[in-house]
Order: sequence, then structure tokens, then C-alpha cells
Amino acid sequence: MVLAAGKPIFAIGVSPDKAERLTPVLGSLALAFMDRREATALASADATDQDLVGGLRRAGLSSGVVTAGNGLVLGFDETGAFSVLPPTRKIVDVAGAGDVLAGATVAALLNGLALPAALREGVAAAMLAIENAELAPAFTAAAFAEALALVPEARELA
Repeated sequence: MVLAAGKPIFAIGVSPDKAERLTPVLGSLALAFMDRREATALASADATDQDLVGGLRRAGLSSGVVTAGNGLVLGFDETGAFSVLPPTRKIVDVAGAGDVLAGATVAALLNGLALPAALREGVAAAMLAIENAELAPAFTAAAFAEALALVPEARELA
């Protein structure tokens, strides 16, 4: 994990224009979260998942997560590139789902999980968030464990 002054720095893209402002510091980030439009703006590529990851790496990012709404979530780090396909769920409200995914993933990383396992936890937390109308939903450890059991293991990108 990349550290700055001994601490990891994480970033979340907010829009394609704002994501491009991260370009000068991409090499200093431990991990950046972004949606596909933001990733395309940073990578100058969008043909395939591998092309997108390659473009982000060439832009200087060593580790990243790329979301696509309720579709495939891409992740990459120094060990490789992978994807997690979130299970189909009943969507009540998507507001904040990306923030929840990022927060839970970072918490899992800081607790020692590798990115593929940490991202599964982020996807599980985001699933619980989109199924709830509250802006900051609370859920039990049992509900989280149940959601995590539904999230498939990360698969290596071909």
C-alpha cells in the first residue's frame, strides 16, 4: 500500500472533471474509487476492462476500484486485476452507495484484508445501503454477514 507520511491516502472521484484533478497525485494514493465515466476520463481508455485498468496504471494509479452502477465492480492493485459482480437486489435508494462501498472497503483494508476480500465487504455494505431508504442506514453484524455471503469471490480479469 502506498503511504504518505506513513499513512495511506484514499480518494473518491466525484465527476469526470473533478477526477481529472487527481492526475498529479495518482502515484501518491493508496487507492482511488471512481465510476466508469471518471475512470475513462483518467485513463483515456474504455474499450475493455483490461484497457481501462491499463490506462489507469499508465496514468500513475497503483490501486483502484471502478464501479458501474449495479454492474461489475473492477479492482486492481500490485497483485493483479479482478472483478466482483454484485448480486441482483431490490433497490430502494442508491444515494451514498459509492461512499458506503468506499468506506467499508477502506475499513476492511485497514483491518488487514487484501483488496479483493476488502472489496467484497464494500460491495456487501453497499448492497445493504441501496436496500434502505435511510441516508445512513444502520445494520447488524448478522445482516452484514448475510449480505457478504451473497457476494461472490473476486475473479481475476481475463
